[in-house]
Amino acid sequence: MLPFQVLTETLSAMNIIPRCQLIGTGTAGLCFVIALVNKVKQAQGPDKIKYQTLLDTLIAIEGNRQSGGVLDSYQINANTDADEIVSCLLDETPFSDLRDHYLQQPEVHQPLIPLPKVGKLMLQPIANIITSLLGDNLLLNTKVTRVEISKNECKSFGSNNQLLARSQKMVLCCGGREDLLKELLPWRQKTVLTGPLLQMKNARSLPYQQGSILIIGSSHSSFSVAWRFLNDPALSSYAKGRDIIMLQRNPLVKLRCTPAFAHQNQMPFDAIDDVCPVNGLVYRNAGLRKDAKALYLEIKKGTENRVRLEPMASLSNAEHLLDDAALIVQCTGFRANLPEISLNGITQKVRRRSSVGELSDIKTGKEIPNLFGFGLGIQIIPEGDYRGEKSFTGSSDGVLPYPNAVAPVIIDQLIQD
Repeated sequence: MLPFQVLTETLSAMNIIPRCQLIGTGTAGLCFVIALVNKVKQAQGPDKIKYQTLLDTLIAIEGNRQSGGVLDSYQINANTDADEIVSCLLDETPFSDLRDHYLQQPEVHQPLIPLPKVGKLMLQPIANIITSLLGDNLLLNTKVTRVEISKNECKSFGSNNQLLARSQKMVLCCGGREDLLKELLPWRQKTVLTGPLLQMKNARSLPYQQGSILIIGSSHSSFSVAWRFLNDPALSSYAKGRDIIMLQRNPLVKLRCTPAFAHQNQMPFDAIDDVCPVNGLVYRNAGLRKDAKALYLEIKKGTENRVRLEPMASLSNAEHLLDDAALIVQCTGFRANLPEISLNGITQKVRRRSSVGELSDIKTGKEIPNLFGFGLGIQIIPEGDYRGEKSFTGSSDGVLPYPNAVAPVIIDQLIQD
């Protein structure tokens, strides 16, 4: 019997239910533990004991063979600078030596950092530290397929319907998934989703017939896909001689930049609603960054003519482009990769958007007790300083808000009786 199973069965026999179980230890799950370690360090008195007890008894379940997620498998440059990545790693915590070592590496001070390099220097070492911290309380290589919530208890079940763990409360950090649009089913043989495309290390699996590359969407991911085809040697040979067409549903492409930069590049914005009051940037949460921003500006100025933006009201109006394409890349966002969830035996369709981490049923609008979540696809919008521009209505899926703005709010709710 595995140590995790011994632990959970021993607790069950003693009728002791741990305070919380964490489902998923990818980027969001790692940030949850970092935030909890920070709470322990910063708190005093009774609260410090509560946070420490929560950390000591936290049960974590991960579907992969190791923690850390897949962020560092994306073959693109980081969307964040080194100081943002390490800002949540406080002094006198298990992560402080790692932070200092990371900041001593010369490449992390460059404007653009390959995500695989960030993973090697930062994300995977953090995962290793957290694995050591949790010890037998971490169960790896186990997928949670079903969650049962009742008034006083949360239960997680594996693929063979085996009870994995019981807890008083639960936090879902299960990542996101992409589902093929039903409109693209006739062209599914030549359609690739954003995640697999951005993780590809070569073009061998792509269809080699003649035709264009059609990118559906004009998000940051869309421009990152186009950037790879133009600039990454792993994919640029495939794109050579092909038109790259980007179907643009939203006529306004936003850039994260200073107001002066926006004026210089004739980018419209509202000086009150679209500027973050904390850092003064236009579209702090919604704008294109780094390589994606540079590519859009080149397209707009006419210095990059290998990509063209095509307005798209609906895919039904683009069938000729879909037919002519050699490759279609679907860049239409992520859904929360959640297990089946039931409350008192009734299946819940979970609402994705949340302000402080609580999850609700879409049909009734009622909060699901003791169930929280954040990360890719759940679309937390942090309050306070991390809210950014007033006009922002999307999701915040960056490393920085997770441990500094989202997880702390959830953790404070977890320690409440």
